[in-house]
Order: sequence, then structure tokens, then C-alpha cells
Amino acid sequence: MSHSIQIQVADSHLYPGCAVNIPHPPESARAATAVVEFADGSGANAICHLRAFDELELSVDRYATQKRHPVDSKHWLLFAIDATHHSWRVKRRLP
Repeated sequence: MSHSIQIQVADSHLYPGCAVNIPHPPESARAATAVVEFADGSGANAICHLRAFDELELSVDRYATQKRHPVDSKHWLLFAIDATHHSWRVKRRLP
């Protein structure tokens, strides 16, 4: 795995349409470790990799929100919404 990626989520959990900020997205299809920070201050470890030029797969480990709501591990597909590939949106959940 390559270097760790920092990912900021605009809510306490991921869902289709959710805004995601990735200041330094992975540069290749090789898997990278990631630290996901949610807007409520909770966080989770994850693995991400580029699926295509503007698509990113993100597998987030199980975590609990600040209100102690458990969130199971999930696999997501994100798409870039700007040319710099810093702003992303969750497209859908993957199996």
C-alpha cells in the first residue's frame, strides 16, 4: 500500500450524494490506506483506490458516530465533481 490519504466527509456518515473532500487523492489504481474524518468529529480507517480517472472506490471500516450510533463497514463508489479531483460525491454503495 502507498501513503495514507486524508478524507473529509460533510456528514456523520456516507450516503449517495454526500459531499467528500480529498485534498490529495490517490494517484494510481494501487490501493492506499485512508483516514476518514466525519463532520461530527468521528473517524474511521479505510482503503481507497482509483477505479477510473474520475471514480474512486472507498471501503470504510466499522465506526461509531459521536452520538454512539454504530455504522457497519461499507464499500462506496465516489465520483469527482471538479477538475482538481479534490471535491467528490458518493455515487452509490457497492456490494
